[in-house]
Amino acid sequence: MTLPEQIAERIFTAIADGEYAPGERIREEALADEFEVSRGPVREALRILEKDSVVRILPNRGAHVTQLSVKEVSDIFEVRRTLSGAMIGRLTVEEASALAATLDADIRALDALAQDPAGGPAYVETMFRLTRVLREACTNDRMSEILGSLARQTLRYSRLGLATPARRKESARNWRTVQKALKSGTLDVAARAAEKLIEDSCREAVKQLEAREDATNPRIRST
Repeated sequence: MTLPEQIAERIFTAIADGEYAPGERIREEALADEFEVSRGPVREALRILEKDSVVRILPNRGAHVTQLSVKEVSDIFEVRRTLSGAMIGRLTVEEASALAATLDADIRALDALAQDPAGGPAYVETMFRLTRVLREACTNDRMSEILGSLARQTLRYSRLGLATPARRKESARNWRTVQKALKSGTLDVAARAAEKLIEDSCREAVKQLEAREDATNPRIRST
């Protein structure tokens, strides 16, 4: 990767890990000092992240972590779900079988991490790697690129959707279904299971976002 791409990846990881809050400003000068570079590569890194809607660069106000509404989060997950199903549907039976073998080690890791109450961060990291392997199998380069951008946009919210052990166990079962369907060549089943993975994460993330909104802005109830 180029230097700006390396810096963008490190900033993205910090945002995904919650080191920056939604809406928080990301200061170029502080990052330049941290990475021991000039502000030019940092500025280019922030432009890379803006393309993925991870940050927004505002005139005269600098870069800020995006703060998406519940509807925006739902819309992004919906697009990602639809494209993920379509991507799997494009595979040949031979490609699907090879992909199932490639996924095996990480899916076994998911099975183990889902049983670990403290395994949340490692589970999400492994899942993110699995989604990358899936999209890299796509022969439509543009579709793969868009899916990569959507995965980055939704990572913070996927973490919310996988916050509990129960949800991680459900997710691990769905990943196993995806793999078995790919191995058997039943691509329609694999596509539906992949869509369900994303739909379930979206549902839980939206539930938690709405709960946060309610806590921040409690509704006035009549008595």
